[in-house]
Amino acid sequence: MIKKKILIIEDSSDVLENTAELLELAGYEVFTAKNGKEGLEAARDKKPDLVVCDIMMPELDGYGVLRAFENIPETVGKPFIFMTAKSEKSDIRMGMDLGADDYLTKPFSGDDLIRVIGARLKKVELLKKSLETKSHDVNELMHIAKTELGVNIFPEHKTRKKLRKKDLLYLEGDSPNYLYHIISGKIKVFKSNEMGKEFITDIFKEGDFLGYLALLEESEHKEFAMAIEDSEIELIPKEDFFELLHSNHSVALQFINLLSRSVSEAEEKLIQLAYNSARKRVAEAIIFVSNKYQKEGENELSFALLRENISALSGISPESVSRNLSDFRDMGIIETNNGMLKIIDFNKLQRLKN
Repeated sequence: MIKKKILIIEDSSDVLENTAELLELAGYEVFTAKNGKEGLEAARDKKPDLVVCDIMMPELDGYGVLRAFENIPETVGKPFIFMTAKSEKSDIRMGMDLGADDYLTKPFSGDDLIRVIGARLKKVELLKKSLETKSHDVNELMHIAKTELGVNIFPEHKTRKKLRKKDLLYLEGDSPNYLYHIISGKIKVFKSNEMGKEFITDIFKEGDFLGYLALLEESEHKEFAMAIEDSEIELIPKEDFFELLHSNHSVALQFINLLSRSVSEAEEKLIQLAYNSARKRVAEAIIFVSNKYQKEGENELSFALLRENISALSGISPESVSRNLSDFRDMGIIETNNGMLKIIDFNKLQRLKN
């Protein structure tokens, strides 16, 4: 079994030797440095799995070391634990704000040292396995952050907003101040041209998060968000969202991948709008909407048929949507009744899409 590598940066020889001995006895491979500058060199050379660093040191203090580590590829995202004789809350808060993962106040026991280091390394391994074995969307990442990293972006006193059908959540051009979590209902995100014609880019349902693209890009919202039905939304301040990103480098990279994937999906959708037939585009829109309404374990699905939403998803006129829906009924693919649409033959609908 490969030993985990621990780097200790401490200017007190006694503390350095005792801490190194405890960690070696616990089965870790230990490297030491007597000051911040030596620590940076050791980090580049040894590529540690975790760093334990004193705060008050000559030449370069622990805060400076942590800031420098953000620019060293070998240490980005690795757990960083401060140890110091100072116990004022302001010092602890400053260390955590800079991105430290934990804090040990001297004098600490050997049990405390081993427990804190073991817990941090375990969380890294759990996160690594999760990121390697799943193709994440934002909901999965939020779950991982809470259960495996201990980062809870849901504030204790939650702010919620209730929307009626066709109420706007945000406008194109608004500054992003929140990550939005849908408690109930459905939200469509769409673009609108100068003639007022809509083009729906996505639909979000209960449990989904939205609004994170503008936060990640640090730009204004590039679309409108409107309730398709009565909805309740949880507002998560952007500061809490960025706390999640800063908590772990791997999670931040996954969000960047999500952003890239969203751009790729948007480009693919534009290609389909340009080259697919009207029939294919209507079939694809129906499948897309059904996936948003389908619940796990349901064999049959009926959902509200809003012709204007199918039109805005497929990029064709409402009249053309009606003609294709009529054809689909004649082919035995769907049924419509009192504004509801029911898919009868999903496989045939899928073949039309393809």
